[in-house]
Amino acid sequence: MIEPNLIPKITQELKLAAQSQVKGNEGKARVCARRAAGWAIMEHLQQQGISLGNNNALDHIKYFAAQAGHSPQIAAVLHHLLVKLEKDSRESDAYYPIQGVDLVREAQWLVEELLKTKLDLS
Repeated sequence: MIEPNLIPKITQELKLAAQSQVKGNEGKARVCARRAAGWAIMEHLQQQGISLGNNNALDHIKYFAAQAGHSPQIAAVLHHLLVKLEKDSRESDAYYPIQGVDLVREAQWLVEELLKTKLDLS
């Protein structure tokens, strides 16, 4: 059984991610998407009796990504969530190095897949 407050918490975080994305704040959108995905992964692992002993969303994404047996789509989303920003030089702005990836949509898909639920972000 999913913790009662988890779905509203994840939904709110993904809404914030989407709003940040619309405003051009990709960094905040990325952080929020990761956080929402990490919370879903934490719940998914707890349902399997696995606890990492902390509430760090990124730690949960890293742990889950290191496990074998994911579908290609889940593995791709986990990879996208873990890709670090890059810089071409010390003076340049950091950027996300993979083109055409919408981390907010991917995080939403992952949450829905792992928790077997449909989120309403409207």
